[in-house]
Amino acid sequence: MSPKKPSFFAILLREITFAACNPMFGKEIWASLLLLSLLAISTAEDRIYNGNKVPTDDLLNVVTLNFKSPEKTYKCTATVISKHHVLTAAHCFLNGTYCTATVISKHHVLTAAHCFLNGTYVLKVQDRDNNQLAVDHWTIHSGYPGPAFDNDIAIITVEQPLKIPPVNLAANYAPNGGLLRVAGYGKTKYESKDGVMDYSDYAEDLMESYIQGHPKEKCTTKWPNVTGLSNVKGICVHHPNTGALPGDSGGPSFAKGKDGKYYQVAITSHGAVHLDAGGYYGIDTDVGSYCPWIEETTGGEAKCQTFEQDEVEID
Repeated sequence: MSPKKPSFFAILLREITFAACNPMFGKEIWASLLLLSLLAISTAEDRIYNGNKVPTDDLLNVVTLNFKSPEKTYKCTATVISKHHVLTAAHCFLNGTYCTATVISKHHVLTAAHCFLNGTYVLKVQDRDNNQLAVDHWTIHSGYPGPAFDNDIAIITVEQPLKIPPVNLAANYAPNGGLLRVAGYGKTKYESKDGVMDYSDYAEDLMESYIQGHPKEKCTTKWPNVTGLSNVKGICVHHPNTGALPGDSGGPSFAKGKDGKYYQVAITSHGAVHLDAGGYYGIDTDVGSYCPWIEETTGGEAKCQTFEQDEVEID
């Protein structure tokens, strides 16, 4: 089937990179780019951009972050990394982005640093059973926002111990084009109406898909004008038919180990669809590059592990 003619908005997005919220861009460009963190384009028929619902007994350590400010209410994704911590993206804290996280220990969940900047929030961590967990404080990487959104990582500390098994954090992931399992609570549909983005509601259920993990150089060629992108501690994620949407920010990318376990290797950070270049491209935060920071920030409760990567096979 031949591709549909791209809308004006889609054409604009072909050239968008990680400019939104980046101090190296002027306000005029900032406003015109219209890129939200974790933006990917799909048709109205797509889910998490061609994703599937996660079984209710799987990925229990991937949780929702519910943000409420005087201006708006929004979400992100995160992972539980210890009894007291969740991991997410730092950009989730920039006025009006949405994030996801994963449980990585009894007190920690892992997510992206961009989830936490510029705003006064009431923030709750919500598990798969819809329990709302109060937040004690959060820590954004001191280097965020760096050039091209480097150091997009943050850790939230909750008030009460988590009863969710933490994710396994990978210390030695080497992207080789193999499939990664990604998950999030983001938007499930998108369509352009008269040049305006129209997103569906956020997913009520956790959604997942599979996407390829590559060395970041595969993505840097897509955004040659972004200063500092080559120095970002991230991995390139790509797939012609699936990708992240707003609300998936801070969520995990998992590689499969030869022991049969899944290891979180990245945090969903930033990306865009290149309609003329083969689908979704993004550069996500490389967990392995931040293992010392994660261990220090969690007081040793969350630690990375080495693993031997196996191929992911899907039906």
